Amino acid sequence: MEAFITMLRSVILFVAMALPGYIFVKSKFLKEEQSAPLSKILTHLGLPFLILSSMLNVELNLSFLKDVGALIVISLVALLLAVWGTAYLVRGEEERKKQGIMRFCMVLANNGFLGIPLAKAVFGNSVVVTYVSMLGIIFNLFMYTVGVYWVSGDKNTMNIKKAIFNPVLIAFVGGLLLNLVQVGRILPEAVEYANHFSGVVTPLSMTVLGMKLGGIQLKKLFTSPRMYYVSVWKLILLPIVALGLFFLVDLAWEVSDAIFFAGLIGFATPAASLSSAFADQYDGDTEGAAVYTLGSTVLSVATIPVLYWLLSWILSVI
Repeated sequence: MEAFITMLRSVILFVAMALPGYIFVKSKFLKEEQSAPLSKILTHLGLPFLILSSMLNVELNLSFLKDVGALIVISLVALLLAVWGTAYLVRGEEERKKQGIMRFCMVLANNGFLGIPLAKAVFGNSVVVTYVSMLGIIFNLFMYTVGVYWVSGDKNTMNIKKAIFNPVLIAFVGGLLLNLVQVGRILPEAVEYANHFSGVVTPLSMTVLGMKLGGIQLKKLFTSPRMYYVSVWKLILLPIVALGLFFLVDLAWEVSDAIFFAGLIGFATPAASLSSAFADQYDGDTEGAAVYTLGSTVLSVATIPVLYWLLSWILSVI
């Protein structure tokens, strides 16, 4: 129960940090679309420095490399299974646009705006943040290829360049190289510099989320049957399937508990916030994107702490 309370308190704190953005928009002090510059600061400044900071604090050894290999293989298998499975789960929806955005929100997670900041809040500068960042890189690869295709229906919109050359991956590789040359020992001010900028991630991400919530009628979130359908898969079934794969691999190739917690946070976070941007850009289901993303975010306040508690309990008895 202690694990449940710990995660619940962290999630509630996150929700509380979304209130200023929500109030600003509802009071018309700001407009919802004014969250865009904050999102750019988050994705191009805050997140890269958070990932850089976590990489500078990682001990690069055989155990780390073993965990990384397991994480990459398991997450790829889980995502490929999800790609296959969602093709059947959305067959009842006749309109292609609605099918596409449903699959996008069922599979792709909001690791950048919620997963990585949540890992930072709960686990501090531990290796869990690094692993969740790596999951974010893998999700980005799927987002700009398979995800864009789902939304647009056009294979020509798949962007391998954006999938590979993004701030998250660049920061990860840069942090790895700086770690190898032990810059943290030679120049500890570099670590402090990265830590200062990484501190903007959590408040900025939740302010953006609050502003987006302020721009939509909350009634729409809870009266949409599709929102619950998408959320059950994204918030409960997919993370259970992913964690099941982690436990199977652990039987033959023992991995650390940090991998399990990173896998939980990476797969149990709500639908990716980029769904709305992609829907706007590629003439997709914009209303569905907003409802699924924000609805699953609200519901994750309950689902993430419960799954975290269950995983903590399982790990403590095996």
